[in-house]
Formats: sequence, structure tokens, C-alpha cells
Amino acid sequence: MTKTNEMNKSTETSQKLPVWWIFILVPMGIVLTTIAYEFIRPEILEFKNFLGISQGRIFSLLLYTFSTGIAVSIYFLLLKHKGLNFHKAGYRYSISGKGLIYSLVCVSIAIFCYPLIESFLKLLHISMYWGGEISFPVQQKENQDIYWGVLTAVILAPLTEDTIFRGYVVEMFKERMGKWVTITLSSLIFALVHLQFFGPGLTIYMLVWSILTCFLYVKFNNIYPSLIFHALNNIWAYIFVPMIFK
Repeated sequence: MTKTNEMNKSTETSQKLPVWWIFILVPMGIVLTTIAYEFIRPEILEFKNFLGISQGRIFSLLLYTFSTGIAVSIYFLLLKHKGLNFHKAGYRYSISGKGLIYSLVCVSIAIFCYPLIESFLKLLHISMYWGGEISFPVQQKENQDIYWGVLTAVILAPLTEDTIFRGYVVEMFKERMGKWVTITLSSLIFALVHLQFFGPGLTIYMLVWSILTCFLYVKFNNIYPSLIFHALNNIWAYIFVPMIFK
């Protein structure tokens, strides 16, 4: 390890991420997406048609990931201002074979848990989505729905959400709290952020889902297992399942 790398590592470990950043970075995806729909809705819908996106949820996810992407840019600027770099956000090592195996196992657990949670919530008359008739995040009606689904759900969403919610939120709590308190608080925040986009039942599922991805981040002190988990999960939820049950 070079002297410069040693100095960077020392700076990274000695400086804690400020707590107050959470009030800027976490709400940004929600706030900007809501503003777009509430205040410039006609122009937004016209832009949706221009892009050839037929699925409202896919378009909402595109707006959300764009907004969260702005938060990522701000996060990296804040890190640079403190003399830190993207290593502080969890981009530390390449994924190991063990990390990949853990990611695959956690994806399997998440997929297995969904129907169990859905069945249990039905007994309590709690729907997964706002509007109880919805069964999946999206429905593949056109070929471009698949293309946009891959771009937004499989590529952009993991990169933007994991950088903020794992690379900042989990990292910030981890510097101050124990492992399971960190995982619990981070998962609650992530689940509640998704409440307005999906519904009460899926928010409960997202809590379980987030525990898995936060666990991956904490265990490996590395964002890549979480990114792999997130991408594989979204391939299943946004691409495979809608195609299978089309």
C-alpha cells in the first residue's frame, strides 16, 4: 500500500459522516418526483409519451432514480468537501466469491419471503399496493417496457438507491451504533421512503428486503454485494415475473 493510500484510508476511517446530511440526501428522490407530478404534470406526461414509456410505474421509477441520482452527485460533492472520496460510500473492494454467494442466498430468501408475507397480509386484509387489484410492480405490455425496466429497475435503481441508503445511511449509522441497530434503523428509513410509491403491504415487505441488503453491506463493509442483490432482485420482480404472468 502506498503512502497516499495509507493517508486516504486513515482519513476515511477517522472522519464520521455528518448526521444532518440525511435530511438532504434521503428525501430528495421523493420530493423531486412528487414536485414533477404535482406541479408540472402535463409536461411530465408529454415527456413520458415522447420516450415511449407505457408503464406509469416505470416512468415514476425513472423520475425517482433521476432525482436520487442528483442526491448521489450532491453526496459525492459533500464527501469531496470533507476530503473524502467514493470509498467512504462503500465502493471499497471488488466483490468476492463469498460476497456473491451471500448475495444470491439473500435474493433467494427475498423471493421466497414475498408470497409468504403477501399471504399473511391478506389474512389481515392489508393490500400489497395502493389499489388492491395490482399484483406486480409493472406489467410488460410492450417491448420497450422491458428495455426501460432494465434501465431503471436493474441498472439505475441499484446504483442510486444503494449509494444513498447503504453507502450513506448505513455507513453513517454504522459509525455510531451496533450492527443490528444500524440495520434496523436503515431498513425502517428505506421502507418508509417507498410507502407512497407502492403501498402498505409492500412497505412491510421492503422492511424485510432492506434488512437483507443492509446486512450484506455491514457484513462485507462493501457496497457491491448489496448492488448485486438489488439488481438480481429487480430482474426477477420487474422483468421475469411480469413476463411469466403476462
